[in-house]
Amino acid sequence: MKRILIILPNLDLGGMETVVMNYFRHLDRSEVVFDFVVHGEAGFFEDEATSLGARIFRAPTRKQGFFKNISAMRAIYRSEKYETVIVCTEHSFAFIELLVAWMSGVKTRAGWSHFTEYQGASRLKRRAHFIARPLMRLFANQFFACTIDAGAWLFGKKFVNNLHKPAFHIINNAIDLKKFAICPEMQKKIRKKIRDLYGLKDDTFAIGIVGRLMPVKNHAFSLAVFKEIHRIFHGMEADKNARLFIIGDGELRQEIESQARRHAIAEHVIFTGAVSNIHEYYQALDALLIPSFHEGLTVVSVEAQASGLPVIISDTLTRDMKLSDQAHYIPLDAGATEWAKKVLTLTNHKRTAPNLSTSGFCIEHEAKKLQKILLEGGR
Repeated sequence: MKRILIILPNLDLGGMETVVMNYFRHLDRSEVVFDFVVHGEAGFFEDEATSLGARIFRAPTRKQGFFKNISAMRAIYRSEKYETVIVCTEHSFAFIELLVAWMSGVKTRAGWSHFTEYQGASRLKRRAHFIARPLMRLFANQFFACTIDAGAWLFGKKFVNNLHKPAFHIINNAIDLKKFAICPEMQKKIRKKIRDLYGLKDDTFAIGIVGRLMPVKNHAFSLAVFKEIHRIFHGMEADKNARLFIIGDGELRQEIESQARRHAIAEHVIFTGAVSNIHEYYQALDALLIPSFHEGLTVVSVEAQASGLPVIISDTLTRDMKLSDQAHYIPLDAGATEWAKKVLTLTNHKRTAPNLSTSGFCIEHEAKKLQKILLEGGR
C-alpha cells in the first residue's frame, strides 16, 4: 500500500476539500491511502478521513513561525518516508512545501491547482504570486489542475503547453453521480422532507447559494437578487412566496445576516450552516446561484446539474462548468434585477437529471485515473 501525503489548509467543508475527499472515498485503499497535513483545529472531514485509514498531521502555518513550519514539515516528510507529496493550493508560495519535500528526499512532488485567482489577495501578494511561480514549476515534478485555466494560474503557460506529457494532468472535480441523480419518486419524498424541516410549502420558490461564507462567493449579490425576486412576488396578485437558502458556514456569517436585515428580507432567508446531506437540499431547491467573483471549477455546479437543478452562474467563471442545459451564464454587471428575471424564468422548470456518466465527472472513472497516476508517479 502506498501512502500519499496531501497538504491542505484544513479538512473543513469547502470545495477543494470536498473534491479531495470524493477521490479518497473511491480509491482502492488496499493500494493507495491519503494522509493529510492541516493547520489549526479539527475540520468537518477529519473523522471520516481517519475512518478511511488516513493519518492527520498538524503543522504551524508560516505566519505562526516560518522556521517552526519548515521543521514540522521536514519531520512529517521523514516520518513515513513519503515518496509522493501533493500540495493543494491557490498560490505559488506553496513552492516552499515542495522545496522542503525535495530537501527531504521526496521523489514525487505535485501541485494541485483548484483556483484561477488568489482569493482576497492584495495587489502586492498577487504580484508576488507571479514572481514565485517559476519556483513552483521548479520544485514540482507533477502538475495537477481542475481546469486548464486553473493550471495556467498556478504553473503558467508550461501547464497549457505540456498537457500531452505524463506529468501534466487535468483532475476533474468529479462526484458520485448516483448520489445526486435521484429517481423522480424519491425526489418528491426528499423535497418534502427538507421543506417540512423549514416549514416551506411545496409551491414556495426556493433559491440557494452553497459554499463557505467568504468574500469570493459574493453572498451580498445573492441577497440583492433575492430582494428583487421577493419584491416581484410581493407585487403579484397571486399569493407567491420565495425563500433564499444560504448553505454553508464561515467568517462572513454575521455580516451576511446583517445585510439580510438591512434589505428587510431576513425572515425569508434561511441560514442552514454546513450540512452533510447537500444532495437532499438540492432536491428542495428550485434554482442555485453561483455569483462568485472567481473560482476554479465549483463542485457545487457539478452536483446541482447532476441533480437536475438549474444553475445561474457568473460569466467570470469557466465555461467548463456547463455540463448540461441546466447551466445558465449571466454577467455580474447585468445587475441583480436581470439575474432575478432570469431566475424567475425557471419557476416552472421541469426537473430532469441529465446523464453525466460520460462527462468526465463520474468519480468511479476519475478515481481510477488518479490512482494510476499516483501509482506510476508520472512515468
